[in-house]
Amino acid sequence: MSQPTIRIGVAGAGPRGRYLARLYSDHPQCTVTAICDPARPRAEAAAANLGRPDIAIFTGFEEMLKAAALDALVITAPPDIQVDLACAAMERGIHVTTEVPAAYSIEQCWNLVRTVEKTGAKYQLSEQTRFWGFIQEWRAMARRGDFGQILFAEGEYLHFEAWDYWFDPRTGETYRGSAAPPEGKQVVKTWRHRTFIHPIYYLPHTLSPLLSITGGRITRVSCMGNRPKSYHVEGLETRDMEIALMHTSSDTVLRVAAGFTSPHGPRRATGYHWYQVVGTRCTVEWSRTPSDLPKMWTPTDGWREVDWGLVPGDVPLHIRQSGHGGADWWPVDAFVGAILGKGEVSMNVYDAVETAAPAILAAESAEEGGALKEVPDFRRGA
Repeated sequence: MSQPTIRIGVAGAGPRGRYLARLYSDHPQCTVTAICDPARPRAEAAAANLGRPDIAIFTGFEEMLKAAALDALVITAPPDIQVDLACAAMERGIHVTTEVPAAYSIEQCWNLVRTVEKTGAKYQLSEQTRFWGFIQEWRAMARRGDFGQILFAEGEYLHFEAWDYWFDPRTGETYRGSAAPPEGKQVVKTWRHRTFIHPIYYLPHTLSPLLSITGGRITRVSCMGNRPKSYHVEGLETRDMEIALMHTSSDTVLRVAAGFTSPHGPRRATGYHWYQVVGTRCTVEWSRTPSDLPKMWTPTDGWREVDWGLVPGDVPLHIRQSGHGGADWWPVDAFVGAILGKGEVSMNVYDAVETAAPAILAAESAEEGGALKEVPDFRRGA
């Protein structure tokens, strides 16, 4: 008996969109039927990468929604505009998964929540770091009570790279590294110019794994950052680093830091992510450099190195070979399974906005010199 197949559309055919299109195309219960990108050459390249000349190509999002037969949609468009796209799709009965972060304003958070509640469509934030093996182990430790009361948790996402700041909308070509436009090219600014103003916006890769361990939600946040003009990338209007203090409903204090424009060395295996969890019974810490191992401290044994890794246990090769250290496959499989009634999405709309809203308010706090902000409770009946 043949398995049911989900018809998937992909909105956004940049490098991430092309990669996710491949992952969904490789899933045994999916077929990619449509790809949309304002730059037609990028959409065509994504279809060619799948070896599927029959895939419908669109340059307009509304056109794709009207013309393509879709059960679900993968949105990899600029993250500050994806809520409108997601809501438009869900209003048509199409299930949606979006990339990180879920939203860039509190209004967008509410729009996303209310549309999911109204339509009943499946929505998932495709955040993957919560699936790293050591995060799953720490989560299991928390559920067993190994930490005792978790008093403090912290994380950093300090990602230094020559980013793609410019985009040619005709060809789809991007230009990296310089805040000034390339000479002689007809280009527009990419979303990084808009959203890197506050690097703290990009917190789900930090909050998602930490909140999955500590439990609860962020209730209050305060944030400070550098001046709103990069010291390192000449001419770029961004704070090089922002650091937020947060308090959770489970009475844990969080410190989270984000930055994308200052030189910083990579961590072991996780790229530019680092985490620590401090409880009344033990402390765990991820590697600070590529040359040291993760560590755990207990009152009886003191500090000892632990050989935790990114891929949990004995998982199939296709999971190990997926991006972000073997984590990218998990949200794909969870989204497909949820649509087919085989489980839940990996991060539902409430989980998603509970990583987005604290970041949005942290950015406001940084503009106001560290003012304390109350985070709304988005859940039903709150």
